[in-house]
Amino acid sequence: MMLDLVKVTLSNEMDLILAHKRSMKLAELAGLSLSAQTTFATAVSEVSRNAIEHGQNGYLVLSVSGQKRERYIVARVTDEAHSVQTNQGLEYAKRLVNKYSITTTGDETSVELYYSLPAAEKIDHQKIDDWRNMFRNELPISPYEELKRKNEQLQDLSLKLQENESQYKTLTDTLPIIIFSLNLQGELIYANEWLCNFTGQTIAQLNQTKWKEVVHEADYDAFSLLMTHKINAGASAIKAQCRLRHVNEKEYHWHLAALSPLKDDKGQLLYWIGYLVDIHAQKVVEQTLENNKALQEAQTQLKENQTLLEDNISELNRSNQELQQFAFVASHDLQEPIRKISFYSDYFLNKYADKIDDKGKDYLKGMLSASHRMRNLIHDLLAFSQVEKKQVEYRHINLNHVIQDTLQDLEIMIREKEANIEISALPSIDADESMIRQLFGNIINNSLKYSKNDQRPQIQVTNRLNTHYLEIFIKDNGIGFDEKYLPKMFTLFQRLHTGDKYKGTGLGLAICRKIVALHNGAITASGKVNEGATFRITLPLNQ
Repeated sequence: MMLDLVKVTLSNEMDLILAHKRSMKLAELAGLSLSAQTTFATAVSEVSRNAIEHGQNGYLVLSVSGQKRERYIVARVTDEAHSVQTNQGLEYAKRLVNKYSITTTGDETSVELYYSLPAAEKIDHQKIDDWRNMFRNELPISPYEELKRKNEQLQDLSLKLQENESQYKTLTDTLPIIIFSLNLQGELIYANEWLCNFTGQTIAQLNQTKWKEVVHEADYDAFSLLMTHKINAGASAIKAQCRLRHVNEKEYHWHLAALSPLKDDKGQLLYWIGYLVDIHAQKVVEQTLENNKALQEAQTQLKENQTLLEDNISELNRSNQELQQFAFVASHDLQEPIRKISFYSDYFLNKYADKIDDKGKDYLKGMLSASHRMRNLIHDLLAFSQVEKKQVEYRHINLNHVIQDTLQDLEIMIREKEANIEISALPSIDADESMIRQLFGNIINNSLKYSKNDQRPQIQVTNRLNTHYLEIFIKDNGIGFDEKYLPKMFTLFQRLHTGDKYKGTGLGLAICRKIVALHNGAITASGKVNEGATFRITLPLNQ
């Protein structure tokens, strides 16, 4: 029959110290010798450490088991690991106890350590209840207070074990913390094995280097002050946090360093007793919580910025819609007056040419030319506003048919320029047919318009098919352009040449950019002066 006495959760090094303390206490209550107490507690510590390092949600239960003739104190360590990680500590724990068993139930694995009790030791139900109440009624303590209490116990043990240094060393070596003592000059006079195992240096080496190779540079000044004779001898205990370098991991681990004075009967300071406890996990948690707080603040700010951005986008969309309506209405209403100006200017030139002097004729010709330019500008502006306003109608279209229709629209200009146009076979994509036709028309029209006077236009249309996108290249041998002007080419009313030599409104490529944007694509160009230009259009295959 198993009688549970106390339970200890296993999450960090502080819990490991508490598990060791409770195990020692149970062994003491059960009447075991100090050596046996240490042996049992050491075995429990090794198994508990394995649960902390390799398992999750672990806990320790201390119990008493057996019949009258054969009784044991039992430590059962349970965690949610699927299997027990075999290591040197567990193997060592097996050798320290009388029985050792491993059981698995569902996701939980339990390791049970049995340590036999002396036959003469009488343990009845009343004593079990007393032990259980003693553990239950212990006042809650923090990890630091627990360590302080342990340090005070070690001071008492140190006084009692001055005549038996080997026993004291055995005891301190079994505790899972670094324990040391300092003389009045701050030099190490004793340290347990944990210090050498962690730092990789002996007491002599640490005294010689003054811990410089072990303590983090940023923490060294405070640590050095703690370890020197400048410490206030009247203090009851001194604590500081520092980072120590691990000899194997080559990384620094946070430790809590604490010193307490050991005095004689007359109150004279003999030396200092101290310990170093690994609190790296605790510091990592604190840093994580701090980072989480900063992240939450950033997320809050991001939400506020997102709300502001959405408001700005809504306002911008409203403004754009109003501008589009204005452009459409203005362009539509301006066509009639311009048409009349053009008509009457032409009428005057034809009907009253003999009654107007040469200077008047020049004025009328300039008026007629200006009205033609204004009509073209209004036509392009209307087209630009309609591209943005029109609802895109996606259909699966054959680009070969679309570009052939475009060439038919430009047939007269192609014949006049004697242009040679080569077109590679194009695939079918999801797009608005009328918009793609306008896109091809504007770019090929540009290539024809900006061709060289002494050379027949050569236009090549090729493509490259990717997994999700189609790239179309339209290359010509025209006058080209300086790429430093590329950012301006696709904006409204931007022209790289004067209207005297090349007619245009500066809206053609801006319309192309809008059409491509409405199709979730991209457009760019490259070229050199007098070496032609290449337009690259990227369109998704499916919308």
